Amino acid sequence: MTFYLVLSLFLVLVGHAFRLLRWEQFIRIYERPLRGQMLRGMAGGYALNFVLPFHLGDVFRAVFTGRRMKSGIGFALATVIMDRFLDVWFVALGFGAFWALGQGGAAVLGAAQYYLVFSLVLALGLVLVVALRDLLKKGCLAFCGLFNDTLKLDGMMFFWSLINTFKDLGRIKIGRLVVNTVLMWAAYLGSYTALAAALTAAGQPMALVDVFDLLFGRNAADLSALLPGGAMGAAAPAARILLLCWFALPLLAMWLVTLLPEKVRGAVNQATQAAPAGESYLNLLPQADPQDRAAFLSQYFGLQNKEWVKGFLKMNQGITILQDYSAGSNATTMLCMDAEKTFYRKYAFGADGDKLAEQLAWLRVQQDRLPLCDILQSSTEDGCCWYDMVYDPQAVGLFRYLHSNPVEKSTAILREVLDTLEEKLYRPTARPADMEKIEQYIDKKVDANLQKLRDARSLRELMAADTIWVNGVEYKNLHQLAWLFDRERLKTLFAADPVGTIHGDLTIENIICRLNPGANGGWYLIDPNTGNLHESPFLDYGKLLQSLHGSYEFMMKTPRVTVQGSRIDFALTRSAAYDALYRALMADLQSRYPAAQVESILMHEVIHWLRLMPYKLAKDRKRAPMFYAGLVMVANDVANFAKGENVC
Repeated sequence: MTFYLVLSLFLVLVGHAFRLLRWEQFIRIYERPLRGQMLRGMAGGYALNFVLPFHLGDVFRAVFTGRRMKSGIGFALATVIMDRFLDVWFVALGFGAFWALGQGGAAVLGAAQYYLVFSLVLALGLVLVVALRDLLKKGCLAFCGLFNDTLKLDGMMFFWSLINTFKDLGRIKIGRLVVNTVLMWAAYLGSYTALAAALTAAGQPMALVDVFDLLFGRNAADLSALLPGGAMGAAAPAARILLLCWFALPLLAMWLVTLLPEKVRGAVNQATQAAPAGESYLNLLPQADPQDRAAFLSQYFGLQNKEWVKGFLKMNQGITILQDYSAGSNATTMLCMDAEKTFYRKYAFGADGDKLAEQLAWLRVQQDRLPLCDILQSSTEDGCCWYDMVYDPQAVGLFRYLHSNPVEKSTAILREVLDTLEEKLYRPTARPADMEKIEQYIDKKVDANLQKLRDARSLRELMAADTIWVNGVEYKNLHQLAWLFDRERLKTLFAADPVGTIHGDLTIENIICRLNPGANGGWYLIDPNTGNLHESPFLDYGKLLQSLHGSYEFMMKTPRVTVQGSRIDFALTRSAAYDALYRALMADLQSRYPAAQVESILMHEVIHWLRLMPYKLAKDRKRAPMFYAGLVMVANDVANFAKGENVC
């Protein structure tokens, strides 16, 4: 009896070891399995399954292990479900085999029928999940939406994990999965056979089929089986003690293994390593921020923009997204990391992807002329364009630099930027102004955007007023400044503009300053914008004025605006450093160009605000009146300058 008991204990431990190896195959796609925690979770789960009904121990296994995993409890529960899902098929096959061999009588026949129906229901469930996946996704979102934000995210993460655990079976080495499963069940069946022999020797005659039915039959064994009235309630005390030992001792051994010295456990882990030590993992979700995860999962389960979701995952699942730095464009910029480095990734899809591809081409063409961001890698395929830029923790946007350093340093950098652009980009690419391009520029950037403002329902009342009040100050409304946008006036004004290759989006935030300048210089440029039609350096100056004159960056940081009739109120802040840099820029421009050309530069600033408005109306409707106020304030200043007044 002792020999058979020891053999059964050894074989069940072997079976548990192969179960561990099989379970970790599902985890290894996304993260390195923590075998010690998994062993403890398995031991605790089996122990609870022995004393509690409905396999509640499997929930403990998922929670215990998931709390220590990068991907969380929802993912751990999904992998446990997959593990048990595979077991159902083998148990059904086992009962079917016993029934076909004529063993076990009515009990085995009933169990075989039960598991056959259960297996068919699971198979039908898989078919329905595939066929009705969109409806089920919406159902998942509706169900999770019943709870608070934290529980909603946890629920969506669980369903997301479950979907991906099944979907990513193709990433698992199926041959290894089959081997682990076959060896696991071979060890278990060997243990059950030895246990049957031990129980027989202890006075409770049993065969393999009886043990199999005892463990997996419709009245599967737990602690109640050993109590009076249970399946083993009338057995000899020695048999009941033997069965209790068979349940408990392997679990104790599994727990004790995790307490071995670290060197021993490390040697065991290396000896049973299922993949190379340098392997890489996908992210279950690339976003590190919970709010970003919740927003993405709401899009996914809400079936919003399915092609975008598919492209986003294909592009980003191998990285971790630390922070979204996107601003006023349809392209997304994120701070990311992989196993080796931290970097910025910028991407866009569809027509916006085509626009980003033009930006990427501009950066590559001009990289020998100007200090530009270093491109690590890029891709333009499947309707998506993305590229990665070097991350330098000692490099910050000019906005931040200006407010953390003496303004003289920022002034010197800005002057150097303008001199460099003039000498290395504007002059070498200079060409005569093209009146046809100017007319197209006026058509698309001025007239078309003014019409979009007139058509915007949310601005209708504001635009109808003769004057508007912005934070208590009265300004003439746009239709009172119609002469400013007169087509013939603009054609005459822009005909004298210099023309050449330009950056196109020379905002304060797109000038990156190095805190510790070295051989690479003190600054570089990012995010050019192509397709401006009238490619004049004055558009670049106008962008700088949109920042320094119009306070664009401060508006972007202002969360709320209130509108009452013709009154617009918002907490607009503006720093003394901005004022100083603005005065320096205007002085520089007025020293370079005659008054008529400075007026043209200021008018291009107005047009930049016009170009911004349709985007704000579409993407940021609640704050759009604030940006309309910015447009009106700038237009009033430019009108005053055109009349001979100084806007400084």
